[in-house]
Amino acid sequence: MGKRSLALCRQAPYGNALAREGLEAVLAASALEQAPDLLFSGDGVFQLLPGQEPDGIGQKNLQRNLQALPIFDIERAYVCEHSLSQRGLSLDDLATGGPALHPVSDIGKLISSYDTVLSF
Repeated sequence: MGKRSLALCRQAPYGNALAREGLEAVLAASALEQAPDLLFSGDGVFQLLPGQEPDGIGQKNLQRNLQALPIFDIERAYVCEHSLSQRGLSLDDLATGGPALHPVSDIGKLISSYDTVLSF
């Protein structure tokens, strides 16, 4: 079994380039057959909200990147239940069309099960 990688997506979708660059790094890694799993936590859960219209702030919508993940064999992503709860969100509030989202309550345990963690 090869080394397991996790991309930790902690940034809000807009305001800086980290969220976009993180998703692009994940897509690039998967093109090299090193597809990491994803964990959305903190303000990163906002990346998963539908109906984003960032044109008004001169940004591109991240939804296309998220929807492309399964095409690149990234079909599973985790979302921190605590982060959702802190922000008044639930799994039902999140967009569909990307990888399957799996809630996780103990992100420390999840993170420790990976060989490599990339944080964006």
